[in-house]
Amino acid sequence: MVSLYQRTWTHIPFYRERWREHGLRADDIRSLSDISKLPILSKSDFESDLAEHPPFGSYQGNFPAIRVQASSGSSGHPKPFFQTRSDWDTIANLSSRRFHAQGVRAGDILQVVFTYSLFIAGFTGTEGAMKLGALVVPAGSGAVTPSERQVRLLSEWGATVIAGTPSYVLHLADVAERMGMDLQRDFKLRIGTHTAEPMTEAARRSIEARWGIKAYDNFGSVETGAPTFECAEQNGYHINEDAYIFEILDRDTLTPARPGDDGVVVVTSLFKEAAPVIRYNLEDISAIIDDPCGCGRTFRRLMKIKGRASEMLKVRGVPFYPAAVEGVLESFPELIREYRLVIDRHGQQDRVTVQVERRSDAVDKNSLRERLQRALKVATGLTMDTELLPPGELTRSLKIEERIKATRIWDRRGEKNV
Repeated sequence: MVSLYQRTWTHIPFYRERWREHGLRADDIRSLSDISKLPILSKSDFESDLAEHPPFGSYQGNFPAIRVQASSGSSGHPKPFFQTRSDWDTIANLSSRRFHAQGVRAGDILQVVFTYSLFIAGFTGTEGAMKLGALVVPAGSGAVTPSERQVRLLSEWGATVIAGTPSYVLHLADVAERMGMDLQRDFKLRIGTHTAEPMTEAARRSIEARWGIKAYDNFGSVETGAPTFECAEQNGYHINEDAYIFEILDRDTLTPARPGDDGVVVVTSLFKEAAPVIRYNLEDISAIIDDPCGCGRTFRRLMKIKGRASEMLKVRGVPFYPAAVEGVLESFPELIREYRLVIDRHGQQDRVTVQVERRSDAVDKNSLRERLQRALKVATGLTMDTELLPPGELTRSLKIEERIKATRIWDRRGEKNV
């Protein structure tokens, strides 16, 4: 921590200026316990710096960077983050550790169906798999390799591992079934490794049951690289504590939460030269597990992410996270797992509509709608409308073939004439 602080103070104006504003000097951090002296950063701090110092901001520093990756821009403009050769090699090694913990080995054929773009997941997945000696099939998203072709590659080339977002891997299952293929007879897949969007337990169960594989979730971000991994126990994310410091802070006071309590996840990258993140609030809600893991690893674990602080919705005074809807949809085989929540305000009343796509036109829509609305009320405490769309309509509207990660919420309460 001391060397990170001194290196950053010397080379990165963004941090040096903020630390000076908080009364810190170049030699004020002398041990790990001093980390609490440093201010918490948010996405808005990086966004403000980009506006003041275009095009890359002053948080990159003056290190010899070899590549740039960027956030998807789902909460604003894309934020670029530079990587030095050392940064990238470390992230690749951590990605390799992740895959190894999930059973990937030399000789595996790993098909990457993440989007290859400024977003980082496709590239880190590729690097990590190659370091293990796996054969990488860089298919990319459906915008580059159409989903029907993706499915044929998976089958004909005998992929044993698939790396992609949970929603796109489930979409490929739908595509394969429409092509008349048997998901477990016609494929050799045994592992799915997923990140870039939340994977609910409902989505995991669906992926595992349909494809006949073991599906692993991973938590990270463009800003951090590859900070965690899920092991064979599938019970929380192991934190790469040799490369990162994780803190759980009270979401209101930003002081340490009590052990085991939920709070916002704050991350410090120990190894990053260019564009380090130091006490960076990811705004995700979770807790840390100190109990030993059944796999034998001694890294502490981060609990499953409960949601993003900014995504918790309050509708008619009732708070809920959109992921609750996905658990309901799992019990309706007549529906696909893609959905969108549309939130409107009519007069002084908020209204939520769940848009979801039917697998077939041959269903009793009225009966299905009534059962779905009852189940949603039980799960969320809210009365919701439902819109059962024809097969293919929502898939096209959400642009599943080309998106980087799923966006589930369309909040129209601030729009006029709604």
